Amino acid sequence: MNQKELSGLSLQELKNKHTAIKILVWILAIVLMGSFGFFIFISIRDGLTPLIAVPFALATILPLNFKNLKLIKTEIASRTQ
Repeated sequence: MNQKELSGLSLQELKNKHTAIKILVWILAIVLMGSFGFFIFISIRDGLTPLIAVPFALATILPLNFKNLKLIKTEIASRTQ
């Protein structure tokens, strides 16, 4: 997400985007933890399965979204001061 893209949005659009990304990030984190637990359960019951790598692969999305949240939050803070 570019700084120019953020500066082109209104304050209300930034707040809406921040809220939406925050909700989606937490939902993704909960789903990843659940799938990780489920795949561990499957691995214990049936033996080691390569599906255990899926939550780790998808977890790389989380830091990018947290970075975007931080950028949006700083843009909102700079506009409200």
